[in-house]
Amino acid sequence: MSEVGGTAVAFERKGYGRGLILGLTMAETMLLLVFCLLLAAGAIIAKKEKQVAEAQKLAQSLREEARKLDEENKRLLAQLNAMAKAATGRNLPDQEWRELVLAKDAIETITKAGLSVEEVVKKVPVTKVLSQNDVDVDQAKAMIEHMKVLKEFGYVGTAKTSKDLSDALKKADEPAAAAKHDWPPIISLSELDGYNFDTGSAELSDRFRTRLRDLSKTIAGIATSYGVDVIEVIGHTDEQAMSGQSSNMDKGLQPVLARKVEVGTLHPADNAGLGLARAISVTSILRDMPELKGFTILPMSGGQLILPGDHLTDGAQAGDVKARRRIEIRVRQRSRETDLAPAGGPKS
Repeated sequence: MSEVGGTAVAFERKGYGRGLILGLTMAETMLLLVFCLLLAAGAIIAKKEKQVAEAQKLAQSLREEARKLDEENKRLLAQLNAMAKAATGRNLPDQEWRELVLAKDAIETITKAGLSVEEVVKKVPVTKVLSQNDVDVDQAKAMIEHMKVLKEFGYVGTAKTSKDLSDALKKADEPAAAAKHDWPPIISLSELDGYNFDTGSAELSDRFRTRLRDLSKTIAGIATSYGVDVIEVIGHTDEQAMSGQSSNMDKGLQPVLARKVEVGTLHPADNAGLGLARAISVTSILRDMPELKGFTILPMSGGQLILPGDHLTDGAQAGDVKARRRIEIRVRQRSRETDLAPAGGPKS
């Protein structure tokens, strides 16, 4: 009996030992495992929180850097606008600055290629034709000579192609014509932009004269690119009534145009006369510019009748309006059928 009892106790002890791991019960082992998992999860969460904090810190740093760059950009644009205003009397919008930079880069590229802007404009027709056929100018000239030889041997089928290429090359030596409905821009010299006359006067300030001289190249470039030969200078005023003097415009216009007397001798008595006197004053400067030699420059008056944007006034905009006091410069082709200028008469 004692042997049986001893065996049972030994068996129970053996079974109890099986439920222990390193001296721990199964329940204690599970609790320890869960605790370890919690520690691991806590470490992972802490690491993620640290990464999020670093990311937020980096984002804040990037935002601060972007803010500083934006402020620096605004400061530089303000400096550029200040420089432009000092030179031109007006602010230039951001888009216009970008266009100027792109134009400058394009001109530098053209210059590096050994060409001038005028030459590039002149070669546009032939360049377009050849590029459509994936042929350069040297290849075109060689092809023309080759086709001429073939034609001499009776290969008449090449005649049209040869003529097309020849015509394209000839067009490169002709003035570039403006595209259909591609109208020349109108240059507006407004008092708002610093193109001032004294009240009731047609005399130009020294600054106005200097800016006109600088502008003459732009006017010549527009006229040349559109293949026109007439430049119209139109004087516009606001609707403030003039009074207190009689006009000598009828008798004084011709002597001023002939440069026998100064424009200051003109005394207009109304806005139509004042607009014409101011147009004559601007015309007298432009006629002396070497870039505009060969162009006919015509002074005209819009008086107070035409609002900016080419709208007729209804007479309700009376008063001191700087935007309406302006000189507009337009270019056009001469009307050949009405070209009845007397022999020896002034051309410009």
